[in-house]
Amino acid sequence: MEGSVRLRRLVHGVGAVHPARRIERCPLHRPHRGRGSGAPPCVRPDRGEGAADVAPALAPRRRAPGDGALAARRNGRARGAAARDPPPPGRRGRKARAFPGDDAEMRVTALGSGDAFCSGGRGHTCWLIDDERGTFTVDFGATALGALKRLGRDPDGIGAVHFTHLHGDHIGGWPFLLVDAVYRSRRRSPLVVSGPPGTKDRLQALWVACYAAAAERPLPFAVEVRELEPGDRVELAGRSVLAFRARHMSPPQIALSLRIGDLAFTGDAAEIAEGLCDGATLLCAECTNLGESTAEHIGWQTLRENLPAVPRVLLGHLGADARRGIAPPAGVRVCDDLDFVEL
Repeated sequence: MEGSVRLRRLVHGVGAVHPARRIERCPLHRPHRGRGSGAPPCVRPDRGEGAADVAPALAPRRRAPGDGALAARRNGRARGAAARDPPPPGRRGRKARAFPGDDAEMRVTALGSGDAFCSGGRGHTCWLIDDERGTFTVDFGATALGALKRLGRDPDGIGAVHFTHLHGDHIGGWPFLLVDAVYRSRRRSPLVVSGPPGTKDRLQALWVACYAAAAERPLPFAVEVRELEPGDRVELAGRSVLAFRARHMSPPQIALSLRIGDLAFTGDAAEIAEGLCDGATLLCAECTNLGESTAEHIGWQTLRENLPAVPRVLLGHLGADARRGIAPPAGVRVCDDLDFVEL
């Protein structure tokens, strides 16, 4: 895997995602900001947003020679929709590539990279992983379904959802995932879910609160919910899942950090759990604050001084000051929505 990691930024388009293309003359192709530009929104200072919302749009970044870019346009259609649902059964449509490229074994995509406040206009942090065994996510916040549709991805392709804890920006997309499966796609394939104690009841309560009539009927597909305690090691959807206690919530509530195969996920945490990163090839870490860590969240100043020995680190759950102020060293990436790496 050494030297094989590539990072690309995806920009949504109508239907399927076009193959990445290398940009020769201009290192960054980006149209003027506005409708259809694909550029992240700027915050207007005259609107009086609070500190959580004042992160400006990211400045253009130079791409490394191996990085690609997708055209920041909507297939030339003025005011076209950002994405379309997958075509109905029996009708062919262009399909977004889910599995990594020929020279990669795995793809990790940041469906969202923001904190609970969507600071800087970014979605709730959610990680999407594709490999030869299928697709799973770590968390599924309120903005996750929309991000999948921007990629042209069918949510039915997700075989497992692993929740780190039960805060709204991590589970808020659950009822939307279900309503899409029940009424649009008519899903039949089973879905595996894991999370801390209380996950099953909380997800059902959320489903009832959002779609009470639908929740009265059985789902047309099987949902297996496995509740994990810190220290549990289980096999779920063909992968080894190891749960660690994350210092984020007050007892009796429990937050988890997860080790899934060679990937480590902090979830929301005040520190990186001991042993979480041992032998990992990639760490997806929260980094809410620019300064020191707090009692609930990791800060960049603390993390920078205690970076684990992991080849690659992706930072998500970024607050306004963290996104604006972090100058990442080699091997560390400040993620934007829809960034992905291939391993």
